[in-house]
Amino acid sequence: MPSREYIDANGNVASVGVSFTNPTVIAQILKNYSRLYEDGYGDFYNDTYFLMSDFNDLLGRALEPNSIYERIATLKIDGVQNIDIQKDLEQNFQVSYSPEYISSLWCHKIPRIIANKAIDEWLVWHYTFEERGKWKKCSRCGQIKLAHPRFFSKNASSRDGFYSICKECRRNSAGQKS
Repeated sequence: MPSREYIDANGNVASVGVSFTNPTVIAQILKNYSRLYEDGYGDFYNDTYFLMSDFNDLLGRALEPNSIYERIATLKIDGVQNIDIQKDLEQNFQVSYSPEYISSLWCHKIPRIIANKAIDEWLVWHYTFEERGKWKKCSRCGQIKLAHPRFFSKNASSRDGFYSICKECRRNSAGQKS
């Protein structure tokens, strides 16, 4: 079933069908990555080719290069066992994750990160091409972003209903304080 994303009554992205905005779908694609990639490889008449091409692009954007999550995804896709991933992470990132935690990241957190990136991108597309959205400039990073609760926290005392600093900058400054 092809996907169909839409804005629900609460202003959130919802979907019907196989959608990159659904973490469960992302988890299944990751678990079956090798087979799906082989099924579609080079066959430009096969929907699986386009599914995996789009998925690989999203994966690269969602899991920033050289991040721990990107490394875990690469190793898991290559069929490396969690115990060996644990050793790789200790050597390359100086972190000690248990094999169980690596499994949890692979099954839960990484799919959520990828799905959240897909939601963010879909919202920008939707409010650019389908429905006129409101945009605002972050006073910290200077980027123009969609004036939406996914990108700016709500602030009832503000004229537009959002804080002047985007969520990403607020997260980054909170992380620097600790």
